[in-house]
Amino acid sequence: MPVWQHTGLTLDCYPKVPAHVSLPWDAADEYLLEHCNHSASINTLLLNDRHGALSCALPHAASYNDSASGRIATQRNRALNHSAQADFVDSPVIAQQVLIKIPKNWEQLLDQLALITAVAPTATVYLAGMAKHIPVSWLQWLEQNASRYVQYKIVRKARLIELTPSESMLNSNDRFKGYKTESGLNLSALPGVFARQQIDIGTRVMLEHLPSAMTGTVCDLGCGNGLLALSIKQKHPETRVIATDDSLLAVESARRNAEVNDLSIDVRHGNILQAVEESLDWVVCNPPFHDGHKQLTNIAEAMFLQSQQQLNPGGTLLVIANRHLPYLAKLKNLFASVNSLSSDKRFVVYECRKRS
Repeated sequence: MPVWQHTGLTLDCYPKVPAHVSLPWDAADEYLLEHCNHSASINTLLLNDRHGALSCALPHAASYNDSASGRIATQRNRALNHSAQADFVDSPVIAQQVLIKIPKNWEQLLDQLALITAVAPTATVYLAGMAKHIPVSWLQWLEQNASRYVQYKIVRKARLIELTPSESMLNSNDRFKGYKTESGLNLSALPGVFARQQIDIGTRVMLEHLPSAMTGTVCDLGCGNGLLALSIKQKHPETRVIATDDSLLAVESARRNAEVNDLSIDVRHGNILQAVEESLDWVVCNPPFHDGHKQLTNIAEAMFLQSQQQLNPGGTLLVIANRHLPYLAKLKNLFASVNSLSSDKRFVVYECRKRS
């Protein structure tokens, strides 16, 4: 298990990935720790701390982490280093200093800064990430809109920004944005949710190949804004539909969409099927193949395995996948039969049946 030499902490990734692919910390974490105040008397808030490296180094800090697996990783790493369980909050809270690992999505970063500005307008905010992932346009906007802005030199390929928020960072618009489907569903989502303002191509293909008859208990695994779950409930009102996602932002969006469209689905926050105890007749899945900026297949493979374990005998997993991803062999190892319902240059829809 890797030891973070900068802190002496023993840390691990969750879900597990090979060390040559990813470590639970990076140079941006070290840059943040070099410049922030470590005193327990300073109210500190951490955002987007994927595996809890910062939480372990600053055990007194509160953490906002949208990801259920990120929360699990943090608690596991804190236990590994004999620290008390982390204090998680579901939205930014009052703090004197805020440490942000810059997210992949610009709108999500803007939303986080707006929430911080609303509750902690005088806080010192540190933002850090790997320089190659931070566009110059982002830096320019931050410099123009912060009341105080300091950009440090790039160190070990990491960039650090220190700023104080300003009122121009407040978001006066509705945080929810979305679209209407051809079947009449009104869908919207919070910043950072996948395919927030339009149907992504893969999900559109999946919708075209949903079975004409579905009964029993259906799970939309990695539900995002709830499009698949709500489409199934709309078309098959007699089914019991459960939607689950690792992202709390996605879960909040899907719950709101269920209410707006007056469709009764059960939306839950959890890592893969962690929040779903029921045996399932169907699982529909448009699995992610990125964790942050890294392209990985381990999350999708864990989704396939847990689906196989939780499906009833004869149950079916439907998967939409980019054609280049190596899922077929894994699916054939898990399921009695795997058929391709659709295949083109970009996507494949797999129908995977569990042995009866």
